[in-house]
Parts: sequence; structure tokens; C-alpha cells
Amino acid sequence: MLPGGLCVSGVALWAARLTSAIAARGGRITLVLFAPERNTARLDIPIDPRVKILNLGHLPPIEACRGDLSPYLVAITRETLRLAEFGTVTVLPNQHGDCFGIAAALSQTMGDRIRVVGTAHSDNAYDLRLLTHYAPMLARFVGVSRTLETKLRSALPTRTADTTRIPYGVPVPAQQPKRAQPGSRPIRLLYAGRFEHRQKRIMALPKLAQLLERSGVNFELTIAGEGPAGAELREACAGNARVHVLGAQNQVILATLLDAHDAFVLPSRYEGLSIAMLEAMAHGCVPIVTRCDSGSAEAIEDGISGLISDVSPDASEDEAAEGLHTCVRRFVDLDIGALSRGAAERARSLYTIDRHADRWCELLTHATVDEARAWPATRPCAFTAHEGGVSGSVHDGTTESLKQLLARLAGRAIVIHGAGRHTIDLIHHFVHTDVRAITDDDPARYGERLFGWRIISPYEAGMTGATDVVISSSMHAEAIWNRRAVYEEQGLRVHRLAHAASVEIKPTRIASSTSP
Repeated sequence: MLPGGLCVSGVALWAARLTSAIAARGGRITLVLFAPERNTARLDIPIDPRVKILNLGHLPPIEACRGDLSPYLVAITRETLRLAEFGTVTVLPNQHGDCFGIAAALSQTMGDRIRVVGTAHSDNAYDLRLLTHYAPMLARFVGVSRTLETKLRSALPTRTADTTRIPYGVPVPAQQPKRAQPGSRPIRLLYAGRFEHRQKRIMALPKLAQLLERSGVNFELTIAGEGPAGAELREACAGNARVHVLGAQNQVILATLLDAHDAFVLPSRYEGLSIAMLEAMAHGCVPIVTRCDSGSAEAIEDGISGLISDVSPDASEDEAAEGLHTCVRRFVDLDIGALSRGAAERARSLYTIDRHADRWCELLTHATVDEARAWPATRPCAFTAHEGGVSGSVHDGTTESLKQLLARLAGRAIVIHGAGRHTIDLIHHFVHTDVRAITDDDPARYGERLFGWRIISPYEAGMTGATDVVISSSMHAEAIWNRRAVYEEQGLRVHRLAHAASVEIKPTRIASSTSP
């Protein structure tokens, strides 16, 4: 099941390739495509004709279901019953909580005929929260990197035997173009992926171009993709003849771009295991990346198959640009041909699509004989709230903790940090409180309203007249608390909810890229 359908994303690319590989091995497989959200580019990739496509694009996006799974369940249940005629069915929900909710509903009604396998695709608190929340129904747990496997084992110590690591796989060409030292030609740099701030730290790229120009490096930078920060990125790059911003490219054109460029730059704050990075390595396009807790250090041998900049996930886009600039300067002085060969050999030895598909086929075969696990009938299947209920993002005891905190803050003006699901599900507790605004780390939300309250930058909180800030988040509470100085410097007192703060898995820390 693929939320967003075949939109441009690493997980959609993974799903398209894996389903095709399984079908080519004789497996019966269905790819369930939910409707994409607005303004998302479509992934242009061929899929094996033996893969059955169940297109639910006529229904609302799964992200908009608000806990009501019924519109999707009829078609998905019918398809699962069809597959069950051939034997036990394994179900792979991905990325969104209500995808897992649909799998939970299937587990309650289909008994021994299905097994559910959960995958942690990204090193963020949301993916890990989903797998721990739905652990009672999951037969197997998969992390795409060693870090994610370790975090899953730590969070679910009684399920270590059911937890494994399966790195992504990519097509590796039989030969890669030879790459010589640039000499008088420019060094060619490429980024391909989503244009967004929170994870990809995309505005580090135009800042990197400025630093390279100032230091006299002869370069060209190609940036290919789409995303919510696209207009901002294009504006920042306008007028710079060395920087070329393209739209999302199909796989054939992307392969050509990888062959034509010397290095692939990736300023991400966090990844699970970047498929774009692995594809670059497969083509001998040397990865130059910022350090992530997960993925990059596992795939790259620094100085042999790529370069890693020691930039913290909390670092700003300016700091990420400076770190990448240092690496590019270092790259120019190294043996580019040797690095290119090292990257391609690393991909060939560890990250081929055949190796990846073999691992998944083995796991799915074993999962069919695992103990059947049904989601408890006493718990809601959906992850998001329905008709005023509480979603899976709200931990047990959080509501009582919030009531006690608001009682202590009676008569004070507050700002709520967090414009996500957690706040939405608890919003009715704030109705008799003097809320001046809601702050969030996503610049794309600034200027919007949530239940009538403006969404603003944390740096603007002191201008609202509030005296206190309440952190309303379960999955990012620790990271937000670690950045509370942004509020304290404005004279605000910061409060977190006891149960929201006690997350089982320490999330990747994500800093706002917005400055005062």
C-alpha cells in the first residue's frame, strides 16, 4: 500500500521496483495506490505488467481520511480475499498511519489468512512510532539501515527475533563512464530529489553555489526535482548562470544526468538510506553528503566511495552549505576517477536491486508461516482520530498531563508549539485558554490558520504578548525541547507534556531553518 500513489519520492520508487522484481520472480502482487495530495509530481517509471494495480485515486488521499477507513476497505478487502485464494497474504503498509490502520482492520477480519510486515523507511520519529504503535499486529519489522534496525530492537526488545535490516537496492549499470580530473572544465555537481526544507535542507544548495563562486571553484550545479520549496529555490537561483534548476526527471533522463556529473550533493538532515544517493553511487557519481545518524555513514566509506561532511542534523542551511563547500573543495583535489570507481563498486557489492529483492522474497516467505497476529479489538484501527477521538500520535496519559498543565497556566497567555496531528486531537482542551498563536518548524505553514489561530515562526512568539509556550508534540517533543532557547531568549517559559516527552525512541533532532 502506497500513500500518495506513484508520486516522486524514494518510497514510491522503492515500491515500484520491488513489486516488479517480485512479480518477475513469479510472485502474485498488488500495488495499492492511494490518491496523491495536491501539487505532487508523478513518478515516471515502468512497472512489470504482472503487477496488479489497485488504483484508489478516485477516493480522497489517505492523509485526509481523518480516521474513517471505510471508503478504502471495501476494495482492499476484496483484493486481499482474491489473493488469499492462493495462500497466505502478506500486507505491507507504508509511511502513513492510516495505511497501517487499514492493515489492522484486515488483521481483525481475515484471521490466519494474512500477515502484516512493517518497514521503517526513514530515521524520523513518525516511522518508528508507527511500528511501535502497531507492533501487536506486525509479524516482522524491517529497518532499511543498521541505525533503524538498532532503534527498532531497542524499542521492541521482546521482538528482536522478528526484526531485520534490508537495505534498499538500485539498478547498477554494467559499466560507468570514466571520470577524469576536471582540469580547465567545471566540476559538475548534481542534486536530485524533493525541494523541501524540513528533511532535505534544500536552500543549502544555492548557498553552496555562492560559497563556491566566492572561493574561485569552477563548477556547475544542476538541481532536479519538485516540492513545496520549489518557488523559493528557483527565486534564489535565478540569475546564476552556473546553477540549473530542472523539474522532476524520469529514470532515463536521471541516469543520463548521473553519468554526466562528477558528484551528487545531498544536504539532508535525516534519511533512512537515500535511494537517490545509492543511484548516484551506482553510476559512479560520487556522493558528497551531510552526516546523518542513519544511512550515509553505512553506505559511504569517506574518502574511498564518497565524502561525508560532519554537519549536525540540527545545523542551519547556511552551516550545511559551509560543510558541503569544504567537501567539494576537498573533492577537487582528490583522485575523482578512483572515488567514482569506489562508489560504483560499493553499490555493486551491497545495493543491487536483485540482492534487495532476494532478501525481501525470503522474508515474505518466512512471514507466511509466522504466528497470525490480529490488532486488538479494544483499540481503534485508525491512527488518526475519527469523530473527536484521540489518534495514535497521542500517548496514554497525555490528556491528563495537558489538563494539569493548563490548570497551572490559568490566566496566562500561551503559544502552542506544533500545528500537527497531536495538537488537532487535543485542541478542544485549549478552547478556554488564552492562545495567542501556534508556532511550527515548517516555514511552508506560516500564515495559515488552525482553528482560527495564526501559524507563525517560533522567532515571532514573543511578539504575540504570550508568557508561556506549550509543546504539543509526541514524536518531536525531545527535539523541540532541546531547542527551547529560541523561546527563552524572548522571555517565554517553555513547558512540555510529561507523557508526550517520554517517547520510547529518541527521534532525530530537526532544527528550524528559519532565522530571526
